[in-house]
This record gives sequence, C-alpha cells and structure tokens, in this order.
Amino acid sequence: MELGCTHTDAALNFTGDDCPYLTASFVFAGLSMMLNIRLAYSSAPYALIRYKLPENLFSVFVRRMASALELWCLPSMLLGNILDNGVKILFKYYGDKLKLGDYGDSENKSKQLKQWTIIYPSIFTMWSDFITYVVLLVVYLMGGDYGNVTAYYGVIAVSGFIFGINMTLVYAVDFNYIPVYVAGENSFPALTSLIHYFATLIFGNRRKWNSDFLIVVIDISVAITISFITATLWTVSFLSTHKTDNKYHIQPFDKNISKPHWEVISPTLMVIVGMGLVYAIYPGLAPGMIVPFYLIDKIEMVLLIATIFPPVIVALLIKGSFNQATTEYSPKSAYQPHKNGSEPDKDPGFGGWRHYKKHIPKNPTGLSPDFSCKTDDGGENQFVPNWFWHFFDLLIVIKITLAVIFIYSLHYRDSSLSRSIINQPKMSTILSITFYMCHEILLALGFPGVIGNNGADYVMLPAQYIGALFMIFLAFYSEGYIIEYKSHDPAHWPTEGMTKWNAFCYWCKRASKITNHNLRSLFTTDLRRDLLLCIQKNDHLTCIYLTNHWLCMYVCVSGCHLCGFRFVYVYVGEWL
Repeated sequence: MELGCTHTDAALNFTGDDCPYLTASFVFAGLSMMLNIRLAYSSAPYALIRYKLPENLFSVFVRRMASALELWCLPSMLLGNILDNGVKILFKYYGDKLKLGDYGDSENKSKQLKQWTIIYPSIFTMWSDFITYVVLLVVYLMGGDYGNVTAYYGVIAVSGFIFGINMTLVYAVDFNYIPVYVAGENSFPALTSLIHYFATLIFGNRRKWNSDFLIVVIDISVAITISFITATLWTVSFLSTHKTDNKYHIQPFDKNISKPHWEVISPTLMVIVGMGLVYAIYPGLAPGMIVPFYLIDKIEMVLLIATIFPPVIVALLIKGSFNQATTEYSPKSAYQPHKNGSEPDKDPGFGGWRHYKKHIPKNPTGLSPDFSCKTDDGGENQFVPNWFWHFFDLLIVIKITLAVIFIYSLHYRDSSLSRSIINQPKMSTILSITFYMCHEILLALGFPGVIGNNGADYVMLPAQYIGALFMIFLAFYSEGYIIEYKSHDPAHWPTEGMTKWNAFCYWCKRASKITNHNLRSLFTTDLRRDLLLCIQKNDHLTCIYLTNHWLCMYVCVSGCHLCGFRFVYVYVGEWL
C-alpha cells in the first residue's frame, strides 16, 4: 500500500517535522492506551450489578480490578525496557561490526533492526489490545444470569500485561511524537467521561432499559472501536510504502543521542517524583481525608479540565506553533547536529536544559543533517539560554512538601497547621489541586526534558519504569495505611505515648501487613467466592470502610495509578 507521505524521512527528522499519519497514530495510541483502566473504574458499578454481587462490595470490587491491572503491567513494562535497551546497547557497541549504519542513512540496517525488534512487536501488542476487548465483551455477555466474574477479572489482568509492554514500545518507537502521545492521553478523560455521560443519559432509565448491562456493553464497544482504529493506523503508518521505501516512518537508532547531558538529572527526577508520589496521597489522603466531602466531585471536575493544558501547551511549544523560535527554548530543545568535538556545548544531539551553542551548518542546503559546523566568519557564535527550565525543579520540592504536610496534619490534629487545612474548604481544596497539578506539570515537562537532554535512549524508559514502580506500590501501601488509620477511634489512638520514631514504625508495620494481604488477594481462581467471603468473615483488612461516605468517595474519585486518569461518574446518586 502506497501512502505517498511527503514529509521528512524519519531517519532525517532531526527537526521534529510532524507527519500527519504518525501524529494521528500517536494521538490515537494515547487515547486507546487507557481504555482498560476506564473499564476497570467507570464500568465497575454496572459490572457489579451484572454479576449479581452485593452493592456494598463496590470499593473492594473496583480495587481488585484496578489493582490486578496495575500489578500485571509491571512485569511487561520490565520486558519492554529489557527489549528496548538491549537492542540499543547492541546497536551502540556492535553496530559497526554488524554494519548497521549510522544516523542520516535512510537505507541502513539500523532501521531494519528497529523494525524487527520494536515496530513489529508494537504492531502485535496494538492488535492484542484490540483482541483483548473483543474477548472481554464475549466474557461479559456469557455465563447466564450470574456471569463469570473471575473470567472478567482475568481478562482485565491480561489487558494490564498488554498495556505495560504496549506503552513501553510506543515510547520506544519515535521520541519525536511522545509529546503528541501525552497530549492524546490527557485528552482521554474528558472524552471518555463525555461518552459515559451520554450513555447513561440515553440508557439510564431502568424501567425501559437493562441499564447496568447495556452501559458496560457500550463502554466495551467503544474500547473495541478506538483500539481497532488505533491498531489500523499504527499498522498502516509503519508497514505501508512511502516513496518506494517500506521503512520510511521508522526512526533509526541514533548514536548522537546516546550520551546524555548531566542536566538530564533534573527532568529524570521530575518523571520519577511526578509519577511515583502522586497516588500515595491522591485521592485517598488528599482530597479524600482532608477536604469536605461535598467538594470532592468539584475538585475532580476542575482537574478534568485543568490537566489537559500542561501537555498540550508543551506540545505546542515543541512544535513551534506560537513562534518557531519556541522550539529551541522548549523542554525538548532543538537537535544540534554539531560535528563531535571537545567542546561540551558542541556535542551532537539535543541542546538540553543548558546554555547550548546553536548549530549553523557549513552547507545549509540538503535534507540530511549537516554535521559540519560553520566556524569561519563567526558562524557558530549564537547561544540558546535554555537553562531556565530548571526553575521548575521547585515543583518537586512543593510536591514532596505537600505530601509531608498532608500526613502530618492527619496525625497531629491539634496543631495549627492541621486546623488550617483539614476540613477548611478553601485551603484544603487549593492544596489538593496544587498537589495534583504538580504531578501533571512535572510529567508534561519531564519526558520532553529527558529527550532534550539526550536521554531518549538509556534514561527515559528506565525512569518511567522506576516511576511506575513507586507509583503502584506506594498506591498499594497508601491503601493499607488508610485502612489502618480509619480502623482506630481518635479517642483511643494506638500511638499515644509513643515517640515519633516508634509511632512511625507502628504505622509502617501495620500498613505493610494490610498491603501484603491485599496483594495476596489479587491471585485467585474464584473471585466471586473471595468477595462473598470478605463479607461473611467481616474481613476488616478490606471491608471495614464500606460506608456510604467511603463508597461514594470511590465512585466520585477514581483514577489510574499509571497515568492519572480520573472519571467523574454520573452514577453517584444511585449509590447513596
């Protein structure tokens, strides 16, 4: 199939020229990546009724689904990291011996190596994602009146495994389109919440429709449609012939960006802290335990809109939509194909978050990157002061400080700090929104910043994986901590009279015990039995807070521990 793409060959795309086919593919990849997370959260109340499970199991059911999905994505993300970094190391150290070529040669074997190791697997995982939703629909429809909730749970877990490696491979395919992908991701919550709203608006009348059953069918059907479009676009973009070249859209490995600048530390910390800390606090502690309950859904609505802007603004800066000069001053900076020399500001690759020298080619004509620098007549005497992005490191400090403040306020209720925050509508709302927006801004700047500091090869995916590890396990730990915290009467506080260190050790030990219990409960062959036993045994580790207040908080405030997606449900009133 000939698409006739007129944009720059990916091998020569050192300026970040956007191909409409690849742009559409990455936007849809962002939209489709979180479909399983949406099904685990927003469809949970309806799936619970379809499987004839008691309504007071809602929070346990939703956490089992989401936790299984999140846990199983970790091994597949590790697999994707090993694959990507292994191939890059092979290219870096054995590329010459294997005659894989170098950057700028559109016919080199580097493209072929990437095609077999990254592109083909990414196409396979895209179609696997689509097939998973088809299987999920079949599983949801089968099983008679009571259905097979364990099979439904198993398919959700499998989708988590596919999600992990799929996301990793998308990042590995072409770093130029990652800001576009992230923008697509952050547009997903508003789009899917709107679809969910209209579905409930049309089919919400239970006297006329089997609403609980139909809404989940609609959600899964939407997931099937979006994932099919994504897989089709992805396949066509990377397998079609362009100008007689069937590897036209494949970005080859580039030795010139394999040596990160030391400034990459800053955006790397942004990624790790931005991802790692967020769900230790949000939404369980803040806003869940410090904000007046009636404000929680309002905070979610604000964040639903506000979180769209950081990645979109960054993507526009990188593309130069406001002014072409913004590309050089963007978090990603601009590619500078200097001839490798002894000067640190003339290393080839991206300029980075520093005072870098702007490349002036000796022979400015031609499509290929001209690595010959114009040194005569003061040709290369222009500098780009792009170091100012380090000021955003303050967001790391602010985020960590807010996390400490929230936890301190919960344990020292008589302190002036606690009294000024907890259940104080304005202050608690502002701090909760600030905390979450720090997360969004850090990620919007962090990933392009890692790329812009030559970290796309060996830093970006490991940083993402470390952030995901912290994010998921701290989220599990936070859940255990909240359960333990809520199980005690303030009048008989367990750490009263203890030193601060002993009190800290007590909470860590108790939270760890509950967390381990919750992790073990994810491995089951009969989910219905486990859920019903949870009620019969009055298992305080997971069921003690199934009050209307806690239940509604889970309905109003649910999110992805990997990407920060929130769904504002129109179903809240039905559960109260």
